[in-house]
Amino acid sequence: MDTNVIEHQKRDQENDNTGFGKVENNKHPCAEGEQHTVKNKLKEDLQIMWHKVRLLQMSEREKLPKLKTHSKLIKLQEEINGVIEELLEEDEMNITDINNLIYAAAIIMTQTLNEPSKRSKYRRDVEFWKIRMWKQISSWRKELSIIAETGTGSDNGKVNRKKRKIFKKYRVTNAREVAHLTETLKQKVQAKAQRIRRYEKGETQ
Repeated sequence: MDTNVIEHQKRDQENDNTGFGKVENNKHPCAEGEQHTVKNKLKEDLQIMWHKVRLLQMSEREKLPKLKTHSKLIKLQEEINGVIEELLEEDEMNITDINNLIYAAAIIMTQTLNEPSKRSKYRRDVEFWKIRMWKQISSWRKELSIIAETGTGSDNGKVNRKKRKIFKKYRVTNAREVAHLTETLKQKVQAKAQRIRRYEKGETQ
């Protein structure tokens, strides 16, 4: 056998044994951890904004600026789309919920990509008590939606199970109590929303 061929074979074997010449495809653990942390932060920010948007009427929504398409926008859009998919899997949403979630995502993108001086008025530090109240309001609105919902066909059983769960929670046993519960939940939503609006109005003055 040719001497050069033998030498090449020896070098190839040495490379295999030492690990030289191999391409590492695995991502560094630190990089994966940082990416996971960033995704969790983005998910938390989106959920906070989503709860805040739910308090707004359509007429109260701020018109957001058009964003220029570039690599950073495309990357952020992919990350937000991934978070939205997770939220859709975690919770049942109606059309209004999805609409609010998409608008909240647009606000997050605007805040992230625009210069600080041009960012939306929504860019404020959010106190824990406000987050808690937004979640309460969201929960009450969802219960009101279920109580008012009338399912048909295969959906009817699913709707009724949700209603029974709510009625058991509030110990409701008849139609009169259902009407009273509906009115009580509406008043709670209005009271909490007005409290947040009063506070935010005082912040801007």
